[in-house]
Amino acid sequence: MARDAELDRLKAAQGAAFQRKQNAYQAQQTAWEKLSSARDEMNRAYEAKQRAYYTQDQAWQYYQSVKSHNGPRIDWLNSQQESAFQNMKQAFDNASSAYERRDGASASMYAAEGHRYKEESKTYVHERRRLVEEIRSARDKFQECKPAFQDAKDYFSSAKDTFNSAKAEHKRAQAEFEKAKAEFDACVKAFKDRLDELKSASRKRREDKKSIAKKAGVPSQYRDNVWISKDSDGNTNIYFGGAGTPDGPGHGHYVMDQYGTVIYMRGPSEPHGTQNFTNSGALYDRRIRRDMLPLGLRNRDNDTKDRSGVFYDRRRQIDLHVTQYYKDNYRVSWDTDGKSNKNYHWTNQSLPSSHTDSHIPPEDAR
Repeated sequence: MARDAELDRLKAAQGAAFQRKQNAYQAQQTAWEKLSSARDEMNRAYEAKQRAYYTQDQAWQYYQSVKSHNGPRIDWLNSQQESAFQNMKQAFDNASSAYERRDGASASMYAAEGHRYKEESKTYVHERRRLVEEIRSARDKFQECKPAFQDAKDYFSSAKDTFNSAKAEHKRAQAEFEKAKAEFDACVKAFKDRLDELKSASRKRREDKKSIAKKAGVPSQYRDNVWISKDSDGNTNIYFGGAGTPDGPGHGHYVMDQYGTVIYMRGPSEPHGTQNFTNSGALYDRRIRRDMLPLGLRNRDNDTKDRSGVFYDRRRQIDLHVTQYYKDNYRVSWDTDGKSNKNYHWTNQSLPSSHTDSHIPPEDAR
């Protein structure tokens, strides 16, 4: 099987994915060790916090009682302030609309109403600030009274944050490993799928070529190793039996037209020549010019002057005049009796027939 660029790319991708998976596994192990250490430190900090807690219980209870007392009131004040604010906003919007309607009386009334709601909102804000300050003061007293507990609490909070960070890092490392593993597994599958696809395509190409060779009548001993190509005119070329490669020195050459008819047959080591054309075929010589394929050809029966096509029956004695033409306005003509060709001559249709160069062959035909 020939080398395949996509298969090589998938193999390289598989190798890179394997290395990423290994790196991700090592990162996951390192993150686990860091998480275990952070858990031990957090447990020690928790025990220290609990010991400090019992020495400041009174200050803590006072802080909690103030907060429990003031909290609901603060919530109520928040809702009242929000209601007053919305009422104020609506009143001012109504005043603006009245002004736009040139209704001065209504505008003044709504504006006054908006200012009342604004003052009402301020009273809620002042009371809320006072209650919040009471809670803050109680908390400050608690902290002043019991700094050891706060220090222990901060120590535990810091240790817990470190633990949570290590936990999140370990979770990310786990996810990265799972992702890298999935990518590696996908690369393995993609490589295997491509390899299977290439093997299947290679088998199909071999079978297809073998089938074409069999259809063309290539001897059975050559059918497993043929080279097949198609011309722009739809003809299929089958090469076989060459030295080293099917189209190597001494190869055989069959040509089958687009309708499945074999029009040329030359076995390995047999000579070239018109004798290799089959009984029914196109009068067509690709070897006349080295670097250009003809656009097409036509013929004329010299006896009947019939120009109905390019095919003829070699079993009938016939004399044809053949013309093969190219895209650069050159054409070559000859006469044939189906066994030998004669009277080859070139015409450059870009030049007048009287021009001295009009019948000189092009460079790639000399």
